[in-house]
Amino acid sequence: MATLKDMMEKRSPASQQRIKEKTADLLLATRLEQIREAVATSQTSLAKAMGIAQPTLAAMEQRGAEIKVSTLKRYVEAVGGTLNVTINLPDGKQVELTM
Repeated sequence: MATLKDMMEKRSPASQQRIKEKTADLLLATRLEQIREAVATSQTSLAKAMGIAQPTLAAMEQRGAEIKVSTLKRYVEAVGGTLNVTINLPDGKQVELTM
């Protein structure tokens, strides 16, 4: 039986890149939901705290990486958190931004 690694290696570099991008999108969408669940709040409560409708929040969680950074910041702040972004530069240095 082939492993995921074996199957990925058989794909073209372009296909591998598309898969990695889609995976990142799905992981972000999943993590947004996990953040909300970690603070034991509902979509309705969080949407109210953000000043948006519940269906808008549901769509936001489903969009994953298509979300604006400013919207992600509002989401994180609405659950009581702080958004930090770590930028990995080509020379190995990291820059962290607190938003």
